[in-house]
Amino acid sequence: MHLSRYWGIIFYRTLAGIKAESRQNYLGYFWYVLEPLISAAIFYFALSRVMQRGGPEYVLFLLIGLTSWQWYEGSCLQAATAIKSKVHILLHFDLPKFIFPLVSVLVSTWKFLWIFLVIVGVSWAFGHPPGWHYLYLPLILGCELLLIVSLALPLAVATSYVNDTLTVAASCFRISYFVSGIFFDSSKVPASLLGAFYLNPMAGILESLRDVLLENHAPNLHALLYGALLSCGLLLAGLYLSFFVNRRILKHVGL
Repeated sequence: MHLSRYWGIIFYRTLAGIKAESRQNYLGYFWYVLEPLISAAIFYFALSRVMQRGGPEYVLFLLIGLTSWQWYEGSCLQAATAIKSKVHILLHFDLPKFIFPLVSVLVSTWKFLWIFLVIVGVSWAFGHPPGWHYLYLPLILGCELLLIVSLALPLAVATSYVNDTLTVAASCFRISYFVSGIFFDSSKVPASLLGAFYLNPMAGILESLRDVLLENHAPNLHALLYGALLSCGLLLAGLYLSFFVNRRILKHVGL
C-alpha cells in the first residue's frame, strides 16, 4: 500500500473538518480559545480563592495543563469513532481505515494551535518572554502529537469492533486526568511514586511545557525520549492492526 497517494485526501478532509467545526458555533474559531480560558478561570477560582492554593501564575500553570490535556483526550476520543462514523464512505470507496482517525486528530490539532498561541501570549504577559528555550516547543508538541496518533489508531479499530471500548477509554482518560500533573507538579509527588508518575508519558510532556513556558529552561529530555519511544511502539502496532483489519472491519461497523 502506497501511503503517499492518500496525503491529498487527508489534507482536504482535514480542511473540510476544520470548516465544518467552525460553522457549528456562532463564535467560530474564537470558541476554541474561550473554552479553555473559561475552564482555567473556574479551576483557578475553586483552587486559589476557595481553597487558598496557588497564586496569579497558577492560572498559566493550569492553562498549560488543561489545554494540553484537552488536545490529548479530545483527539483520542473523537478519533475513536472516526471509522464507524464514516462507514457510508467506506462502503463505496476502498480507503485505508487509518485516514479517518488521522483526519480527526489533525482537526483537533488545528484547534489546539490557536489555543497554544494564546498560552504563549499569556506566558509573555506573566513575565516569561520567548527565549532560546522556545526552540524545544516543536519537539515537545511533536511528542504529544505522536502519542495522540499512536493511541487514536488502535482505539478507532477497537471501537469499531466493540462499542464498549469508547466507554472504557473515556474512564481511563478521566482517571489519568487527576494523576498526570495537571493540577500539581512533580515536586508534590512522593519520591517513592515518582517512577510510577513518569510512566504516564503525559506527565513528562506537561512538565516539559511548563519548563519552557513557566521556568524558562530546557525540558526533561529523558521523559520526552521515553514518551516518544513508547508512542513509536504503539504507532507501529496501531498501523499493523489497521492494515490487518483493513478489508474485514466493515463487517463489524454497524452492518
